[in-house]
Amino acid sequence: MESVLYIEISVIGIFLLILVLINQKQSMGTSTLQKRFNNIIYVTMAALVVDAACWWIDGKTFAFAQAANLTIETCYYLFEVVMPFLWVSYVEIALSEDVRMAHIRSCWLALPMAAFLVMMGINLKNGMIFYIDAQNQYHRGSLFILSAILPYCYLMYASVRALVKAAHAGWSGERKRCLLLAAFILPPVIGSVVQTFMFGVAYVWICTALGILMVYIDMQNRQISTDPLTGLNNRRELSKFLIRETRDADRISGLALIMMDVDHFKAVNDTYGHYYGDVVLMSVAGILKKSCRGTSAFLARYGGDEFCIVYPTENAEEVESRIAAIQSNIDARNREEPDEVPVSLSIGYSLWDAENDRSIEMLYRRADMNMYQAKRAKVN
Repeated sequence: MESVLYIEISVIGIFLLILVLINQKQSMGTSTLQKRFNNIIYVTMAALVVDAACWWIDGKTFAFAQAANLTIETCYYLFEVVMPFLWVSYVEIALSEDVRMAHIRSCWLALPMAAFLVMMGINLKNGMIFYIDAQNQYHRGSLFILSAILPYCYLMYASVRALVKAAHAGWSGERKRCLLLAAFILPPVIGSVVQTFMFGVAYVWICTALGILMVYIDMQNRQISTDPLTGLNNRRELSKFLIRETRDADRISGLALIMMDVDHFKAVNDTYGHYYGDVVLMSVAGILKKSCRGTSAFLARYGGDEFCIVYPTENAEEVESRIAAIQSNIDARNREEPDEVPVSLSIGYSLWDAENDRSIEMLYRRADMNMYQAKRAKVN
């Protein structure tokens, strides 16, 4: 009866992962990052199959049953280490700005896994990790704990890596993504703890499948809410955020909307082409992230060459200080990249007036008007 239950649990997990695999291939393409995510799904699906086979074959007697049990259990242990390593590799690519360095770190991180693979080969003879007795029943070996420690170490490394990145994230959206990657450790660890200390209960791989589903849902949400070019929030998400914040009666601080657009952006596109125009927009997004690092600012691409920052303050001096930081980072970029076309922004802002503003359109209108006043002043 238990074997049937484990098989049913594995089938549910496999079904969920197949749906994720099909949908993410249709909606997200096949980038390097997506290929790594797909590999995690493939290995987890295989592990679910092997997990169900482990519970079914244990104690069964038929020709070559012991050899089959030994092979299946060996595959199970290999998947226990390979999947966490694949997750580490995925996190490295997801968080690194330098892909080459991410590949180098992944190679170094593969060394403990390679050592474990050697140990599993030795285990086939001496049973130090696990062994199958004459009755074809599985037993843990004296060094079983090593097989549990290494996956934990990989998962912990990935979580710490994501938490460190979150602590230095340039804006709130990036911080949330990093925290989600750090939280991936929770479902598989909960499942593995239960399985380690309550032998006979198989939850680790279905919990891992739930962790993958959690990451996939976040990917989908970010696709809906994120501007694909700059990685900032899109206009739809900006409006939702402003509506939610301006309707919050318990707000302690005020709210400022900073609007800006790139000066002479049409001329940049006409002269250097739209590809270079995209490079300029990504550069501006990077400047804004850097300028708002460590704050609760909400960054968005409003559309075209226009960007917005929602800044939690009712003090105009704080807003102007933030604008000064943006301008300082623009100047630094122009000095550090003298061969590139200089970037210049026209910036305006408005403060939310809870008593007199009847809608966020009034907030937009004032910020937009101030932005174009700044642009006209530059022309004059």
